[in-house]
Amino acid sequence: MFCFFCTTFLSQAQTLKQVEYFIDKDKGVGKNTKLNLTTSADSTYQINVDVSNTSVGFHKLYFRIKDSKGNWSTTYRKSIEVVASFAQPNVSAGEYFFDKDPGYGKGKTITVSPHDTLITQQFNATTSALTNGFHKLYTRFKDSSGKWSVTYRSNAEITRTSDTPKITAVEYFFSGDKGFGNATEKTFATTSADSVFKIKIAYDKIPANADTIFIRAEDSLGNWSITKFALFTVQSLVKDAISSALKNNLNKLQVFPNPAVNFINFYFKGINANSEITILNVNGQVVKRCSSTSVESGQINISDLCSGTYMLQLSDGQTKQSVKFIKQ
Repeated sequence: MFCFFCTTFLSQAQTLKQVEYFIDKDKGVGKNTKLNLTTSADSTYQINVDVSNTSVGFHKLYFRIKDSKGNWSTTYRKSIEVVASFAQPNVSAGEYFFDKDPGYGKGKTITVSPHDTLITQQFNATTSALTNGFHKLYTRFKDSSGKWSVTYRSNAEITRTSDTPKITAVEYFFSGDKGFGNATEKTFATTSADSVFKIKIAYDKIPANADTIFIRAEDSLGNWSITKFALFTVQSLVKDAISSALKNNLNKLQVFPNPAVNFINFYFKGINANSEITILNVNGQVVKRCSSTSVESGQINISDLCSGTYMLQLSDGQTKQSVKFIKQ
């Protein structure tokens, strides 16, 4: 009896072949969404249910299974809830307007690139139609699902001039800023909104031991730039001083800088080579003697001299010239 029962049971057992499911409304047996199963007489299956066309909220999910002989099981039911996606949309576009809201999507376009969930966006707002004075600038942005953000507001002031300001002058000083417009001024015959200008500063106008020059520019509206500064050394100016002496064809002994600190430079047009250089103190005593093999110019180290007034004499056997200088 036992063996017969088992044989009978096995001969009637069928394998599971297919499943179909539907949400809320049954189209009829075998007429709903079907999924094939891995053939098995008894097993646990996992199926993916497509809810992309199902509205957000509570629904009923039904499913039934077909065996290898085409017989369907009873219909099973389960309650489900479809919720909205929590994926944050990207910011895809923006718009701006001044003072009066034209309506969503009717402002001037702000191009957003790349699209992202969080952006930092720069844009140029056109102000040609606005009057001078204070205005309100509004901005808002739209995401990839078509939803607009709140509208943000910023204050803006429109100012215009009849002409583009041009650089008309610069002023400079070496120490002790006395305020805008109170330093040494250099004006430009040809003005420009943006250009490279050259100015000349007389060598004897540079204070002793100065190593920094401060400079700022003024435009045609009377506005001053920020004050810039640059470092320099006295030695870098020696060539300029020699060039100035050559240009002016000076036939007398020149020394610079004067006052001097560690070095003094001399220039004398027409001097012969192998000339003798003598430095005397205020009492007429020779404190330094040297010779120069250079023609017309040279440099003397005076760092070993005490502070005071001295006389530099230069002689080539035919011509002798003297000039006073101060050692600081």
